[in-house]
Amino acid sequence: MIQRVLVPVDFSKGAAAALQYAEAMATAVGAREVRVIHVFTPQAASGDMAALATPVGELMDARETALEDFLERHPAPAGIRRRSELLLGFPADKIVEESAAVDLVVLGATGTTDVLEDVFGSIASSVAQRCKCPVLLVPRGATFSDYRHIVYASSSLSLSRRAVLKLMDFNDLFRARIHFVHVNEDDSEHRREREKLFAPLFNNPDPEFAFEIVEVTADTVQEGLVGYLKENPVGLAVMVTQQRGFWERLFHRSATKQMVLHPEVPVLVFHLDKTPWGRRCAVDPFGE
Repeated sequence: MIQRVLVPVDFSKGAAAALQYAEAMATAVGAREVRVIHVFTPQAASGDMAALATPVGELMDARETALEDFLERHPAPAGIRRRSELLLGFPADKIVEESAAVDLVVLGATGTTDVLEDVFGSIASSVAQRCKCPVLLVPRGATFSDYRHIVYASSSLSLSRRAVLKLMDFNDLFRARIHFVHVNEDDSEHRREREKLFAPLFNNPDPEFAFEIVEVTADTVQEGLVGYLKENPVGLAVMVTQQRGFWERLFHRSATKQMVLHPEVPVLVFHLDKTPWGRRCAVDPFGE
């Protein structure tokens, strides 16, 4: 399922951590290739008016050398086929464009705080919203090991069952215990919807993975998820979005509370309106 992984780098410590995480994960799942790219815009790279006169070719040569040095300092593990490329353009747009040819994009932290926009930057936020494949956001302190516990996070567990199917496909690689975390919807109507949503899991006498549905009380979805991540041995948080509005409500700066990430828990973001990821989603057996 994950054969081609794209890792954009900016030569920062966060990018180095993301590359090491991506290649360790690629090794574990048997991915065929890790492609490392560095995208830059000459005007932004020049930094001052005098440097604007520098020929683009010289700027690209300097960045090419910087990319080579970066990769030499962080060698690929045995068995990984690594390709690298320098690309000219606007980083977010170029990464989204390149994502059409891969199965996963891995982005690293660039900041020092734990707020999504500050840690991963506006480029990562834009890529996560617009990417044509799943995006894995890796905090600087994270190191990869086979996932044993994965949290599924959404503003409502009544998302299409395709979300659950997509998560099941991803978990075929790890057989982790899935924690379906739901915050602050306790009325019976929503509870019945959730029971209907997860009926295939409950009715399977030999479920493919262990799971649990957890009700969390908190003032906001963000706070409830953050608290759960801090109190449980979770290796990955998965966020499934169906519409752009969900992401904006959860992460936009104007929100009362921003999403604060646990400093060691990566977040996998994928969208139901993108190309299906996995065999179960090709045809939804539940007719949705």
